[in-house]
Amino acid sequence: MNTKKFLGSGLCALLLVTASGCSTLQPQTFNQLANFSTYQLNEQTFRVSVKTSPNMSYGTTQEITLVKAAQTAIQHGFTYFKILNDPSSRNQPPRQAIVYTPPPPMFRPYGFYGPRPAFFWNDPWDNVGQVVNIEPNEVAYSITCFKNMQNAPSDAFNATLILKSLGAKYGVAENGDILKPDVKKTS
Repeated sequence: MNTKKFLGSGLCALLLVTASGCSTLQPQTFNQLANFSTYQLNEQTFRVSVKTSPNMSYGTTQEITLVKAAQTAIQHGFTYFKILNDPSSRNQPPRQAIVYTPPPPMFRPYGFYGPRPAFFWNDPWDNVGQVVNIEPNEVAYSITCFKNMQNAPSDAFNATLILKSLGAKYGVAENGDILKPDVKKTS
């Protein structure tokens, strides 16, 4: 009776592993890439902040924040925006730490050649640190928006150009709408 239970549980585990390997991978939409928050401070000034996971690079987080700022400007009827340089802007990379993993256990042979000195068997890459992010990436911008080029300063961003170039990379249309990603089945 125990062998039937054992075989039954083994078969269930095999089916579970097989079924999980055959599932479709769903690409993320723009809204699923990060936690976004947008606050309107006055008629033409907005606060845009983005918090991504620690495994996303800081440069990618800055690009996503720029796309979100362009999307905010377009959705509120503006064409140009300028990022304000105020002390509340968080433009610092996340804190990082160096993690040392212990080397795997090595069973040194004491057979025919006898014991070896320790320096002969040690791996040169033992105790090499790995840099990891210990907190999520956060980028926040305060932006002032402008309707036309005459009112905008010379260093203002063109929101439509940003959405044409970077928006397509992250799944945002030129009018600020979120595009649905193509679902491809893998087996």
